[in-house]
Amino acid sequence: MKRIFALPVVFALALSPLVASAQVLGPAGAAAVASAPAVGAAASLPSLNFTLSQPQMREAYRGAQANLNMAVAGILAAPAGFASTVKAYEAASAEYSRALNPLVFLGEVSPDPAVRRTAQAIGKVADRKSVELSMNEALYRKIEEAAARGETLDPVDARLMADTLKNFREGGFALSPDQRERLKAVQQKLNTLSGDFARNITDKKDELVVGEDGVQGLPAGYRATLPRGTDGAYRVPVDEPNSAMFLRYADNADARRAMMLKFNNRGGERNLALLHEALGLRREMARLLGFAGYPDMVLKDRMAGSPQAVIAFLGRLKDAVLDRARRDSADVLEAKRRVEPGATQVYAWDRQYYSRRLREERYALDQETVKQYFPVDRVVEGTMKVYQRVLGVTFREVPDPRAWAPGVRLFEISDAHSGRLIGHFYLDLTPRPGKHDHPAAFPLVSGRVRADGSYEPPVSAMIADFPQPEPGKPSLLSHGDVETFFHEFGHLMHGTLTQARYASYAGTSVARDFVEAPSQMLENFVWERAVLDELSGRWDDGSRLPDELFAKMLAARDFQSGMMYAGQIGLAMGDMILHSTVPDDVSAAFNKIMAEYTGVPQTPGNNFVGSFGHLMGGYGAGYYGYLWSKVFAQDIYSFFQAAGVISPEVGARYRAQILAWGSERPEKESLRAFLGREPSEKAFMNGLVGRRLQRKLGGR
Repeated sequence: MKRIFALPVVFALALSPLVASAQVLGPAGAAAVASAPAVGAAASLPSLNFTLSQPQMREAYRGAQANLNMAVAGILAAPAGFASTVKAYEAASAEYSRALNPLVFLGEVSPDPAVRRTAQAIGKVADRKSVELSMNEALYRKIEEAAARGETLDPVDARLMADTLKNFREGGFALSPDQRERLKAVQQKLNTLSGDFARNITDKKDELVVGEDGVQGLPAGYRATLPRGTDGAYRVPVDEPNSAMFLRYADNADARRAMMLKFNNRGGERNLALLHEALGLRREMARLLGFAGYPDMVLKDRMAGSPQAVIAFLGRLKDAVLDRARRDSADVLEAKRRVEPGATQVYAWDRQYYSRRLREERYALDQETVKQYFPVDRVVEGTMKVYQRVLGVTFREVPDPRAWAPGVRLFEISDAHSGRLIGHFYLDLTPRPGKHDHPAAFPLVSGRVRADGSYEPPVSAMIADFPQPEPGKPSLLSHGDVETFFHEFGHLMHGTLTQARYASYAGTSVARDFVEAPSQMLENFVWERAVLDELSGRWDDGSRLPDELFAKMLAARDFQSGMMYAGQIGLAMGDMILHSTVPDDVSAAFNKIMAEYTGVPQTPGNNFVGSFGHLMGGYGAGYYGYLWSKVFAQDIYSFFQAAGVISPEVGARYRAQILAWGSERPEKESLRAFLGREPSEKAFMNGLVGRRLQRKLGGR
């Protein structure tokens, strides 16, 4: 899930409108909802404009900032109280983010480089202003005064009061004036570093130039899509889909090594310097605020609670998967020896290639054959059918989306029972120069109860870089791509099907080590026969995925899972160690950790950590959350599985107890309400690493 912009004391913004069905009403925001177009009415457009000129974009930002300044002045002039101070500030912040998010989003997706630069510049200014506002002492004192009144508040309002006060206090108001100025400078610099780090990756456009010997082994259809120079050489774009294809299929080891290094070094030396500076500043910020280190500061409000709990979890998982990972590694080495007798080592540029060959040998499973059954339009249509049935919603395409680029699609979502409008989402699934190159869901407008009692219909966007069509064929997705789409669509629904009263608590504004759980739970669906019947349809004749091919896919599902988990544990541990130690050479330190966990030797010149966007994109000291939340994901899924997977009944409970609440109540309470018991690791261990490993790990 990709966040765009949020004022620090308003927590993280998320996608978030209302569940309109009376049978799933739950949180406090559900009571005040305006009527919406009935089923059958023309599909509506969200009130967003993605065609603003650069001067209009700058003017729109200035207007939003002026409105926020005016709102804050009004708060300071009014008597202190929950409604006049805290609630008013929450509303002003939500309005500001509503205006700002679509502008900043254009920096990720606009085809026009000048528009992207303008959007990025606006984001930088807004980041500085947000830090200044979080350190507005007059506003802090007013919030303190409001809290001191001791008003009787319902649980949601009491939570907002406490959280707003806590976040302002953690903004450094206990510090001396000099320390506060330093803290402000550190926070502003960190915002700048984060933006620069991401842009260095996104703006890097490179290609691998190879001759015929470099493309041997690549599927003929894919090879035909590659651009060629006047000299006849192939020019392979260095981006996520092309590098994955190249590393999986190219026979030439030198060419694979060159592609791996180019892809991993997109951020370059510049990003290594930015990351090192950010690590130091994060540690300084944490210590200014009284924490031992940045992980301690970040994790205190997460489900894990502390670095010690994270390290213990990762350590137990490592112990459990170690033997399996070693067997996986030995299997790949044997596959390499069948091509290179006497080989003693599998290198980083070998792993995907020989794993693919071994998979095909062991299971007679060819991914190119699988792809023929997953044309992108069929996957999109089938995904929506499944989600509609499970969650009780209806999707309707808006014919003229008036979006930021050709080919972007817009959909309206409404409640299937009442027909009430819930919100909108965009799908932007094809690669473009300058576009954010990793699948992600972006919040554009957050759901919330507005001053007039109506609910703000949220707007969000999913972007991806799925493969370009091959000659004579549509864009075809691997089963992994299908899983990715289903996952990201889950983020859209997590954000959309909320009833939270305030934007600060709506949808995906949950603990970072829980936010992936709903989408990870839904990944399981694409391994079920009934779901694949909806998602699959061969591009030329519409036939469903054959049972024989599905059986092979199931047999290979856990193939190399030990190495996969070892890699994920290594990434998570590397993140924690970098933030705890702040090494002088971040690349060498990170590579050493990854070699320790995966058994793959370090590659000279490989600076992957400079292109590891998570570390600077909101997941710093938090990458472990992907594994942590998987525990909850599998626990939730066990209920769907027991009910036949596509279960409207379980879906309604999931919608009511998990999605609707956002973070209006602690995430663990929502889990207990859905599960009817305490969360358990059992389903995670049984389903992902086997019953034997579950016994080794024990319970958490």
